[in-house]
Amino acid sequence: MKLLELEKVYYHGSSEYLDVGTILTPRKDYENDWQDTDFYGSLEHYRPSNCLSHKESVFMVDNDNDIDNAGGGTEYVFHVIPLGDVQRHDMNWGSEISMLISDGYDISSDEIKHAAQEYWKGTPHPNESVWEYLTPSAKIIKVEEF
Repeated sequence: MKLLELEKVYYHGSSEYLDVGTILTPRKDYENDWQDTDFYGSLEHYRPSNCLSHKESVFMVDNDNDIDNAGGGTEYVFHVIPLGDVQRHDMNWGSEISMLISDGYDISSDEIKHAAQEYWKGTPHPNESVWEYLTPSAKIIKVEEF
């Protein structure tokens, strides 16, 4: 992890209030909550072994306006610092996978494989980028109402 990443403040949304100093860890029910989405299985299928799985990650954004786009709660905004490596991915690749699936593409198609690989590489989507950051845990340093 780069020193810059340790000093950078990210945002995490929640519907539940937590105190400053709380260490966020991955949700135990993450996979149950997201397994039925059309992009989750494709992303996990093509996830390289050196990348954090979604179910083993705390999700953060670098712009609090992106909390809702990232599926975070919208009652409280936590300013957090990561307590491990940080991986950056463009959520729009997941949106592209969803569109491909709705157009009839199969998970094994080259198009879905390409979109998933670009997500895991951290490649900016050609249309627009909305970044999510994954880390194994993060510490809350400030809490605000959303």
